[in-house]
Amino acid sequence: SVVKKIAHAQNVLVALSSDPSVDEMAAAIGLSIFLDRLGKRATTIYSGATPNALEFLKPEETFEPTADTLQDFVIALNKDKADHLRYKLDGDFVKIFITPYRTRISEDDLEFSYGDFNVDLVLALDVSNGIDLDSALREHGRIMHDAVIVNITTGNPGKFGEIEWSDKSASSVSEMIASLLYRISDAKVEKEEATAFLTGIVAATNRFSNATTTPHTMKLASK
Repeated sequence: SVVKKIAHAQNVLVALSSDPSVDEMAAAIGLSIFLDRLGKRATTIYSGATPNALEFLKPEETFEPTADTLQDFVIALNKDKADHLRYKLDGDFVKIFITPYRTRISEDDLEFSYGDFNVDLVLALDVSNGIDLDSALREHGRIMHDAVIVNITTGNPGKFGEIEWSDKSASSVSEMIASLLYRISDAKVEKEEATAFLTGIVAATNRFSNATTTPHTMKLASK
């Protein structure tokens, strides 16, 4: 199930299309905040503009405009020069200590590069196929190579995810995700993410006035 996939993942990418709705953007914000609170490393990629209606959710604090933060930073040193390595937290810094082996180590001995993209699970919100992804994820094949992809949509299932979770009876992606997260044991949906999900539901239902609004929608919104 999707709940189990979330439970077992550590590095989660929340992916949006190149033209997401207010519902999808609000859902991405709420989902990312929830996953961070759950102790996951959640990254939401969106390089487009956000509507003024979402300013109060502070999207700039959630959305990453590039996939750079998903990539490992690699420090390489000839193994013959190092005896062992350790690190410790020192205030705002992570200090890496390399004990030399019969030599002295300088900056010239170190090589810096970028490694693989670090993603275990992708939660895509209403993405029909790879072409529809946000432009910052154009290299999605490389970025998502070893990840499980779950595509969540209220319309017809896409052709993108390993798991295509579609619920045409739901008013919105926000409703689907909020319902899912309430089922995760030992986790609580807090005010910040609940506000984001409610924002998405309100936008998708046109303030509970259109035909997508169901008793479940109203019950969840109340919760």
